[in-house]
Amino acid sequence: MKYLPLITMAAVLQQAPATAQEPAAYVNPFIGASTSEGAAGIYHGLGKTFPGAATPFGMVQLSPNTVTGGDNGSGYSYEHTSIEGFAFTQMSGIGWYGDLGNFLVMPAAGLQTSAGQADHPETGYRSAYDKASEKASAGYYRVRLTENNILAEMTAAPHSGIMRFTFPAHQQSRIQVDLARRVGGTSTWQEVKVIDDHTIAGYMKCTPDGGGWGNGDGKADYMVFFYAQFSKPFTSHGVWSADIPDDWKRQREEVQHERYQARVAAAAITPGVKEKAGKHLGFYTDFATTEGEVVMLKAGISFVSIDGAKANLEKEISDWSFDRVKAQAFHSWNTALAKATIEGGLEEEKTVFYTALYHTMIDPRQFSDVDGRYIGGDGKVHQAAGFNKRTIFSGWDVFRSQMPLQTIINPGVVNDMINSLVTLADESGRRYRNAGNC
Repeated sequence: MKYLPLITMAAVLQQAPATAQEPAAYVNPFIGASTSEGAAGIYHGLGKTFPGAATPFGMVQLSPNTVTGGDNGSGYSYEHTSIEGFAFTQMSGIGWYGDLGNFLVMPAAGLQTSAGQADHPETGYRSAYDKASEKASAGYYRVRLTENNILAEMTAAPHSGIMRFTFPAHQQSRIQVDLARRVGGTSTWQEVKVIDDHTIAGYMKCTPDGGGWGNGDGKADYMVFFYAQFSKPFTSHGVWSADIPDDWKRQREEVQHERYQARVAAAAITPGVKEKAGKHLGFYTDFATTEGEVVMLKAGISFVSIDGAKANLEKEISDWSFDRVKAQAFHSWNTALAKATIEGGLEEEKTVFYTALYHTMIDPRQFSDVDGRYIGGDGKVHQAAGFNKRTIFSGWDVFRSQMPLQTIINPGVVNDMINSLVTLADESGRRYRNAGNC
C-alpha cells in the first residue's frame, strides 16, 4: 500500500532540515501545463499553467507561448507542436479567456511579421521544436527550435528576465519582438524607440477593445513598459508596422481571422527606424553568427514607466551572467519551498507536492517596481508604503485553500494582498485587480 507523505509546516522564516534533494529540485513545471482538452483528455485536469521561468510571486514569467486565443489563459499547451515565441508575462492556472503574454521574443533567420498557423509554422515566424530538448525546472526553461536550429534558454528575476540564444552559422540570424502580441487578443497601441546600438525601450497598451481577459468582458486596461538590451550591437535593425483600419474590431475572433492575419503578414518593414508608434508593431535586429555563437537579450518590465522598467533591470540584472540569474532564481524557489518539509512517500509524490506548492507561489504577484511605485486603480502613479503592491488574486474559491495556506507560510504576502485591495478600493472603489482595472 502507498502512503502519502507526511506534511509539516516549518516556521515562516525557518529553513527546512536538509534532505537528500533540495525542495526546488523536485519541481516539474510541465505538470498542469495543458490547455488542450482534445489532446490531453478532460480528466487530465487542464491545469492551464505555464512551464517557463519565474521567481516566487514575481512580476516576470518568461515562458514559451504556443497559442494566442481561446480559453488558453497560460498561452501554452504541452500538446502543441510549434512555439510562437517567448513572452515576459503570463497568467497561470486560470479559466475564462487569458491575458498578458506581452513582449513576445523570437529568435529566427529571416523576417516574417505574422506568427503563422500553429499546425503550419512555416507560414510565419513560429517554429516547430524538438520535444526531447524541452526542459523546465524552477526558474529555468530551454528548448531547441528546429526551424533554424536555435537553442533558446531563459531565466527570470522578480521584475526582469534574460534569454540566451545559441545560433548556428548564418549570415542573417535574427531576434525579433512582436510588440502587439497578447494572449486572447492584441495590444491596441505600441511605441518603440532605439536608445543606443544595444538598447530599445517602449510600451504596449492593452485595453478591452483588444480582447484579453474574458475577451474584453474582464475590462483589463493596462500598459506594459519595457527596457531591453541585446548583447550583440545592432548592425541592422528595423520596425514592422501593420496598417489596421480604424473601424476593425480587435478582439480575439477578429485578430485570429484570416483577414486580420493577412494584413499583419503584409506589414510594412522600415529598416533603420529609430522611433515608431502604431497599432501593430514589431522590432527586429539581425546579424551574422558563427556556429554555436551565443546572443542574449535581457529586459526589465514595469506597469508604471520606461524609467521603472530600466530601474528594475539595472537593479536585478546589471551584467550578462545568465548562470548567476539562473542560480539566484533556483535559490529563491528553494528558500520559498523549504517552508514545508515532507517525510516518507515516493519520489514521484514529492514531485507532485512541491510542484503544487510551487504553483501556489506564482500569484498574487508583484505589481510595484523595485522603488515601490505602482499604477493605482485611478490610473495614477502611487507609492507603496510598508507593503508590496500585488495583483492577480484569482478570487474564485481561494478562501478554501490558497489564502489559508499563505497565511501560514507567507503571512507577509497576505498582508501585501490585503493592503493592495484596501488601496485599490480607496483609489477606485473596486475590490479586484488583474494587472489592470479588472
